[in-house]
Amino acid sequence: MDDLLAIQARLQAEADEVVRALDLVAQLQELGQPTRVGSSALGLMVRRDIDITVSCERLDAATLGAFAQLGARLVLRTDLVVTVRFRNDSGRWNAEPQNYPDGLYLGLSVRTAAGADWTFDIWLVDQPDRQPDLVHLRTLLPRLTDADRGMILAIKHVLAAGDPAEQKIPSALVYEAVMDHGVRDVEGFRAWHAGRAG
Repeated sequence: MDDLLAIQARLQAEADEVVRALDLVAQLQELGQPTRVGSSALGLMVRRDIDITVSCERLDAATLGAFAQLGARLVLRTDLVVTVRFRNDSGRWNAEPQNYPDGLYLGLSVRTAAGADWTFDIWLVDQPDRQPDLVHLRTLLPRLTDADRGMILAIKHVLAAGDPAEQKIPSALVYEAVMDHGVRDVEGFRAWHAGRAG
């Protein structure tokens, strides 16, 4: 378990450095209140993936324009940025309005000078209380112990190295299984997940 926590700590330090190198916090603050969420905020990193949700006052034409300008600025960061993807998930384009607030999305692929590939998922929302990743940060983080982190990291490492279907299992399900259903190992998670799928 100590090895997994050490790997997580190294990934966390790398994540912080990549965010700094892109000057993302300052740029995102121009749009609203950025919050690191997901594994890089919870201390549960297994992959080089950073999730940031930005809470803004409203999603309107001005906000869309500012978000598009951010995307354009990131395109120009050819020293680090490989790809930039935009998605409109608001209004009629929001496929799951019952589960998620309207949002705008930027996905980044980044490669560091050392050759490490990172992905960024950046969401801009105007109803942060409905955004699941922000809810997880408030409800999960205070309950996490180092023992819980070790179990979650162990399960996530096995899943990340598993078959393609296991690699696609959302981390939130691992967190739920360990924190809310008493799962303590990967076999227990697989059984819990299979039972959940019905």
